[in-house]
Amino acid sequence: MNKSFSLNNYLTPIFFAVIMGSIVSPATSEAKIVEEKRSLYQNVYIMNEVGLTCMRFRKKSHNDLSQSCIFNDTPEYLVFDYYKLAMGATFFLEDPKDMLIIGLGGGVLVNRYKDVYPKANITSVEIDDVVAEMARKYFNYTDEGEQYETHIRDGRVFVKRALRKDKRYDFILLDAFNSDYIPEHMMTKEYLEEVKGLLKPGGIIMANTFSSSALFHHESETYHQVFGELYQIHFDDEKTNRVIVVSNEKLPSKEKLLKKANEYKPLLSPYGVDTLKVFDAISDEVNWDRDAKVLTDQYSPANLLK
Repeated sequence: MNKSFSLNNYLTPIFFAVIMGSIVSPATSEAKIVEEKRSLYQNVYIMNEVGLTCMRFRKKSHNDLSQSCIFNDTPEYLVFDYYKLAMGATFFLEDPKDMLIIGLGGGVLVNRYKDVYPKANITSVEIDDVVAEMARKYFNYTDEGEQYETHIRDGRVFVKRALRKDKRYDFILLDAFNSDYIPEHMMTKEYLEEVKGLLKPGGIIMANTFSSSALFHHESETYHQVFGELYQIHFDDEKTNRVIVVSNEKLPSKEKLLKKANEYKPLLSPYGVDTLKVFDAISDEVNWDRDAKVLTDQYSPANLLK
């Protein structure tokens, strides 16, 4: 039986890379628009609401999605559970020199990675220049100095060019989203193979995905086909976000991860990250349908989201 999905409309301009946090229900009656700006892809709103500054793409909507949020009084304290899951990257990394973030949003995670790995070179990729502008203006994102770069470019285009330039990274975070889900051309087997080609030996890829997505089984099997073993990080009480962790070599054992979780506990605590809770959320269980079709570049999986 053919286990492949195909994907058409390759690299069309409707796809854009943004960071996607947990679903939040904003108190719109108390929300105040601080700034509104139209980009090539959407309206970008900066909102002040209930002690938060948030970036959103809709002014008012039931169960709207805030792309990035920070606490006004304690911006270093992470708002979304997804941010905390993504800080689990520290369990897998050993003094990374080169890090790649695809999907900048407010730059919240980049800022925290800069704190934890002050010597690392960090490259951020964001297709929407207005999003990057708002990240600098409202979310304390900076890319000054030779260590940090921000590229305004489609994430897959960047990956293809980086491969031609023989770039390699210790850590890659895949966090590109459009208004529906991950852009179609950035969740296929071909794309993941391209991203895998950017890893240094033993490098780590972490991907922000949704456990509640209609593509859960297909997406999981696609990662499995490309990388083999994988970890998933998902809080039991979190109904949306899960993080997938893969590598081009064997992943660390749970025993090694626990050691790192204990090691980083005091360092990540000021950010509101309970490293032992994150460790407990790590699973190597195959909880998806292994017969699910693999996503490829010849068919649009967006149909499954309808």
